[in-house]
Amino acid sequence: MLASMAMTGCEDRSVQTGPADLAARDWLETQVRVVGYWRDLLVESGGDGSLIAALDEHAAFLQAAVMGRV
Repeated sequence: MLASMAMTGCEDRSVQTGPADLAARDWLETQVRVVGYWRDLLVESGGDGSLIAALDEHAAFLQAAVMGRV
């Protein structure tokens, strides 16, 4: 679920200032997808709710960083 929500097409690229910013944002977007993957696996297997919540918080932080809101 989270992995599919991570890339909604509403990324705000207007805050970038150069190629390094774009590369860092791309890397952060990848990390959002990785966290979403692990979260989804935990949910499907009945994993620890506190770990799932931690991954949700981390994904939200990463997504905010992608959007330039951190």
